Order: sequence, then C-alpha cells, then structure tokens
Amino acid sequence: MTTTFLFRAEISPIHEATEHGYPKMLRRPEGNDAPWGKRFSLEASEVRVGYDARPIVYRWTGMRTYTLNLVRELLRIAPEFEAWLYFHKGEPDSALGKHPRLRWRAVRALTGWWWTFFQVPSVLRRDRVQLFHADYIVPPLAPCPTIVTMHDAISAMFIEPADLKTRLLTNALTLLSLHRSVGVLVPSESARRDVQRLFKVPARKIFVTPYGVSDMFRPVPKDLAEKRVAERFGIKGRFILTVNFFRPRKNAPVLAAAFRELKRRKVPVDRLVFVGAAPEPLRLTILSAAREHTKDVVFTGYLPDEWLPTFYSAAEVFAFPSRYEGFGLPVLEAMACGTPVVAGDAPAVNEIVKGVALLVPPNDWLALADTLERVLTDEGLAEDLRRKGLTLAASFTWERTASLTWQVYRRFVESLT
Repeated sequence: MTTTFLFRAEISPIHEATEHGYPKMLRRPEGNDAPWGKRFSLEASEVRVGYDARPIVYRWTGMRTYTLNLVRELLRIAPEFEAWLYFHKGEPDSALGKHPRLRWRAVRALTGWWWTFFQVPSVLRRDRVQLFHADYIVPPLAPCPTIVTMHDAISAMFIEPADLKTRLLTNALTLLSLHRSVGVLVPSESARRDVQRLFKVPARKIFVTPYGVSDMFRPVPKDLAEKRVAERFGIKGRFILTVNFFRPRKNAPVLAAAFRELKRRKVPVDRLVFVGAAPEPLRLTILSAAREHTKDVVFTGYLPDEWLPTFYSAAEVFAFPSRYEGFGLPVLEAMACGTPVVAGDAPAVNEIVKGVALLVPPNDWLALADTLERVLTDEGLAEDLRRKGLTLAASFTWERTASLTWQVYRRFVESLT
C-alpha cells in the first residue's frame, strides 16, 4: 500500500484490530489557518494520538518504559483514546498486547532522519492523526499539532561527550521541536527549569507529568531472589546493584572505585553488579577503577524487564551516583522492591527522593564508599530506608502520569474543534 507526499512511503499496517476505514467521528472541515495544516473537527469525543514507537521497538531503556506505560494506562483510563504506534524497522513489541484502540504502523524509510522528516508526516495525514507525541524530536512537517516529551535537557548541558556536528544538529532539532510543539512534557520541576532556561521555552507550554512505577516492581522474598540470581547468573553473596550505567554521567567508574575502597576496608560485601548493556571501553574503564577486585565485578548484559525486580530484591543496596537526571526512575523502582538506595545528589533525584534515599556528591567516590558502608553495616538504617522507600514509591503511579498527560491532550484537541 502506498501514499504520495513528495515521494512514495511504504506503509505496513500491523496488528490492527479494526477495519481500515476512518472512524466516523472525524471529518475535514473546509478552510484552515493552523500552522500544522488542515484541522480535524470532532463529532464525538474520540482522540487519535500517534506516537514515535521506535523507543518501544528498539528497546531504548527509559524511553521505552515511559512510552509503554503511558500508552497502556491511557488505553485503560480513557475510553475515547486511540493509540497509533509508528516505527521504522523491526517488529511490534508484544508487551502492549492487542487492543481494539491500538494500532501498529510500520513505515519504512532509508534512514531514521528521512523517516522523521518526510515518511511519518505523510502517513499521519493519511491516518488522520490529531496529535503526534514523541521524545525530544518531533517531525517538523507533521500535519497535526505535536507534543514533545523532554525527559531531560542533557543535549544542551554538555554533560555527555558528542562530536560538534551531532551536538549542533541535535540541539537545533530539539529547539525546533520544542517551539513547534503545542505542549512540552517533563518529568520533574528540575527538568522544567532546565528546559525553560536552556531552550527558552515559555513556561505556559511546559507541563510536569512525573513518571510512575510499574506494578511489576514489588518485593520478591529475599531468599527466593538470591536463589534465582545465583542459579541463573552465578552471583552469590551480598552485592551492590546498579542499572542503566552505560552513559558517562552515570558515574560507573566512581562506583567501582567506591567498591574497591569497601573491599579494602573489609566491609561485608561480595560483588558489584552492573545490569544493562555497555560498550567494551566503558567495561574496561570500570574494571580499571576496581583494580585488584575485578573478579568481583559482574556485568550481566541486557536483561528483560521481568528480571529487574528479582535483582533489586536480591541486592543489599542500590547505588545510583549519576551526575544528572531528568527524573531518576531506577531509584524509585529499587525502592518499590524494598531496596535501600544511595544516589548522587543530582537536582531531580534530590527533588524526588530527598529524605528517603541517602544522597552523596556524585563524583566523590570516598563519600559514596562511606555512605554505602553505613547501609551495609547498619541494619536499622537499611530497614528504615526500605520502609520509607516502599511508601514513597507507592505514590508514583503510571495512572497519574497518564491522567496528567490526558489532560494535556484534551486541552489541545478541544482547541481544534
């Protein structure tokens, strides 16, 4: 099937639960003065939202978690909501299952940039999508209003290494997306301040929609969790856990240096476990920081989400010495599994978990070692952190995220009628 819009776009409808015809509640009115092209008039309350679903299909960690849970909860709480998920390569993710108001659309293109700039706008027009929602960068030529989620403002903060060309292009497209979109979603007040300051986005366009913790994150009995981790991965004894550590700002070598110091002090801890994929140069840097204790450092590689509650529950403490976060979701996931947390005192993390996690200067490996030693040797402190963490994590739900996002969607869809 093809449609023409300056070129031919190959479209593959997948897992569609309904027929192809456009729903009766949508019609194109004559005349329009909106900058995004012809507007839709709603004869009923249905809202058709398109998504850049590549984070789901390609398993882009945090963005995948966000999009999956947002769409899942919107389908549950908003009967008038329709989700159209667009991707480039690969196959739909089965995590969302089948739903009569959920459609996957494979839109093939030579490159990801061509997909964003040209292929997707063509298909959005054909599918009569009313809003398009993406992370960081939206299609500049989208024929409908766009919503962009800024999980953080890292690209403009020079925290992560990048070549000049990539940095300039990313920031230019991000800036264009932010000012082109009718709404900007951020997960924290800290992220809101950063986006407003660094990209000069008007405050009226920014909406704080905190993340939630999935129901799957709950305590697994510790003896059972330890048994599963030992049998499947050969990890025995007491261990410190961290996840999603592959970015330089996550400070994985700082954690390895702190672990080396703990071993030097003979603190009762056996392993340091890194869950997630990592490039070989980073692995070597981490092992170098651990020095003579490299044999006690474990890299599991990528793990399915289903394994995370088991690892969190088996760990003695979760360490997250990141220099910068837009939110810091792994901290709450660990708390939801009853694990004490020691984290870097980044602004967003401080905002979310101050008083419930122990916070340290992110780059100070000695302070990190001191604080980890307190948790590993003081069971009363560890138990207090577990109790407070469980209470805090329970207050962050994806239902709330979806409800707040739905209010933003309705606000801008209703402005088109």
